[in-house]
Amino acid sequence: MKTFIPLALALTATLSLPAQNYYGAIDLAHRAVNKTEAASNQNPDAQPGQSAPRSQAPQTMDPRLQATLESIASLRADLSQLETNAAPATALTNDLAAAATGTKPSADTIARLAGDLQTAVAGKSALRAANQKFAQYLHAVANGGHLTAAQFQTVSDAVETILDNGGASYEATSAVLDDLKHLDRETQ
Repeated sequence: MKTFIPLALALTATLSLPAQNYYGAIDLAHRAVNKTEAASNQNPDAQPGQSAPRSQAPQTMDPRLQATLESIASLRADLSQLETNAAPATALTNDLAAAATGTKPSADTIARLAGDLQTAVAGKSALRAANQKFAQYLHAVANGGHLTAAQFQTVSDAVETILDNGGASYEATSAVLDDLKHLDRETQ
């Protein structure tokens, strides 16, 4: 008899577990229905019995972010269109100047950077794969007021790596890096 009582208690506890799970599932379903009804009550245009829409309309993008993405896309396109022995593209010069949203660098600094980029990048098909990153780095330096010294150094090192791996000469790479330092100082 003594073994029967613990055995009965264990059996009762085991049988009650599925019942607890069942009632827990019912409770969860009731909460989900209540949330759906609350959502439809907030939307007076909803028809009875209709659930709330699954996805909301896409939110509008922050205008500053959109402008940044457009600027980077323009710079990337400009880098892709640079040709050997051609005058620096006016579009590149204009887009470099437009990339600066804070303190604007001088027109001479922008023109010098555009010319040195022309020399370093033009005709180097290996650089085309890195144009997106390169454009992002150029945009970041054009807004150098937002960069710490460590961040600028990281960007400068990345630009040097891109140019070296893309086949730019040492002299052309050095000229671009010097221009970026000058641009960073002007935008601080």
